[in-house]
Amino acid sequence: MGEQANSAGRLDAFVDAAFAFAVTLLVIGGGDVPSSYSGLEQAVRNAPAFAIGFAFLAMFWHGHVRWRGYGTSAGGLPVLISLVLVFLVLVYVYPLRLMTISMVEFVARDIRTVRTAAEAANLFTLYGIGFMAMAGAMAALFATSLKAPLSADARANVRGEIGIWLILATSGLVSASLSRVAPIAAPWVYSLIPVAIGLFVWRHNWDGPGVSEAPPPASADR
Repeated sequence: MGEQANSAGRLDAFVDAAFAFAVTLLVIGGGDVPSSYSGLEQAVRNAPAFAIGFAFLAMFWHGHVRWRGYGTSAGGLPVLISLVLVFLVLVYVYPLRLMTISMVEFVARDIRTVRTAAEAANLFTLYGIGFMAMAGAMAALFATSLKAPLSADARANVRGEIGIWLILATSGLVSASLSRVAPIAAPWVYSLIPVAIGLFVWRHNWDGPGVSEAPPPASADR
């Protein structure tokens, strides 16, 4: 048991480090910290974009934290999916950074990053595929928890998590597909996510996720 806990702790530390590094890439884009006043001004202008990107990365990171809260052991499949998640976040951060900066520029009517319709369509495609892959990995992680001896309430929470991550993955797939035929509609798909999740929660009468709400394994209830 102690060896399993140590293995799980090392895996979680590795995932945490990968997300922290992705946040660094999100902010500085692999470049240097601003060394001039003009560079500082540009960094400040991009702050809203970085905040949006940070929120997205935090959503996936906290999903991994919640998954671990259900007591899933660090078996071979969860480790593999976690490593896939690490790889995906380190790739996804690049289209995420470009997408958030482009969105802020569009709102501010100061378009400089993505200038043509073809570039925008390709960006929506890359971002959608990355979003779909990340959310799909999270759904797969929670699916591994269904093999654990969870109580009925915890199992229902895990199924709820899987449903929501699949909604997110489907949104990314639909957006990426639309980007090839109707690019202008691709980003609007993500605005429907709160509606889809709200209907899902209402349909399944689910209170929502929470590590603290996860009951102990079923064996502990006896």
